[in-house]
Amino acid sequence: MTIRQQKKDTTVHDLAEELSVSEMTIRRDCETLSTMGKLKLSFGKISYINENDSEVLQKQISLINEKIAAAAADYIQDGQTIFINSSRTAIKVLNYLHKRVNVITNNLMVTQAKLDSQLFVVLSGGEVKSGLHSLTGDEALEAFRKVRASISVIGCSGLDINGGLTTTHIREGQINRTIINNCNRLVVLANYTKLHKIANFTVGKVDDIDTLVTDEFADESLIKQLRARNIEVIQVPITK
Repeated sequence: MTIRQQKKDTTVHDLAEELSVSEMTIRRDCETLSTMGKLKLSFGKISYINENDSEVLQKQISLINEKIAAAAADYIQDGQTIFINSSRTAIKVLNYLHKRVNVITNNLMVTQAKLDSQLFVVLSGGEVKSGLHSLTGDEALEAFRKVRASISVIGCSGLDINGGLTTTHIREGQINRTIINNCNRLVVLANYTKLHKIANFTVGKVDDIDTLVTDEFADESLIKQLRARNIEVIQVPITK
């Protein structure tokens, strides 16, 4: 039995006795899992979190994504033209960019970003569909087809060695494929929950990736496989 398999509330003391390890070990591991959004640790009490409907998990994932976005901004240089897809994480990169950069995106959340005055941002145009925060359709596709980007910064719904890069939205699939095909370097942002996942629609192969920016909780076996394919992997520290 592991800490993640606990389905009921317990305490650091009781779990340490059950697993025959020290309370210090249990507390350290629980603090890490709490940062991941897997459980709540409060005054020695451990509460399991249901991943399907956890506000706590989503809050922690949001914090992780923020750090991933901040780290990704370092890969963008002055004077470059970049593509950003509809990812909530990818668009956060603009909050950390203080350079002369041309940005083309179909992400409507760009209107909420803290844009530096040096940034020149162009919305792709296209259709707005209920429930989506992106522009899609022929107009959006044409905007990306006409430009060759220095870097594409994208998020994904899933990243798997065999399944590649995937998304849950069919309308996003073709746009993401165009973004990938029309850039010199592909930077993918994906927290640990997106790894070993395959969503409905394929947008690219693992070998399309030049750099993956993820977090320290990412599965080490997958990281090794990616690096063996000469993919740069950056694991952002979260617990420090």
